[in-house]
Amino acid sequence: MAVFCGVAVGIKVWDADSVTAQHEARHRHQVTATTVSKAEGRLPARFAGASEATARAFWEYPASVPHTDTIAVTPNTPVGRTVTLWVDDSGTMSTAPHSRGDRALQAAAAGACAMGVVALSAGLVVRLRLRRVETRSLAHWDEEWERVEPRWSGRLRRDSGADDD
Repeated sequence: MAVFCGVAVGIKVWDADSVTAQHEARHRHQVTATTVSKAEGRLPARFAGASEATARAFWEYPASVPHTDTIAVTPNTPVGRTVTLWVDDSGTMSTAPHSRGDRALQAAAAGACAMGVVALSAGLVVRLRLRRVETRSLAHWDEEWERVEPRWSGRLRRDSGADDD
């Protein structure tokens, strides 16, 4: 049951992400920008110790519509260097569309989470049910033992009564 639910959730997430990625791919464009200032500052290390800096850059998108903004570049990038970046339909900086690998990873993670939630929930239900059954069983055993123990042991149970001195 948990595997079935995990697969179903993974497929749903894949489908939803694929639609989003198709939309992103239609509305995001790769352009070439030219730096108009020297790279400044260093941002913290991101991947395998690679540092980034920022520089002002200029690009045109859509055709003949100028844009200038601060972008992330490698340290020591000189003025006039071309840099590739992603923009939306209006020419504003954006991120790259999600890749097939990103979508697959997200779908697998969602499916695994769903599978784990279902499995843990089922385990909790079974545990609570077994605890309830065990509690009833032990209570019933105690009642039976109260009736059988005096005869089985050969001792008479001393109950409070008239000859209790």
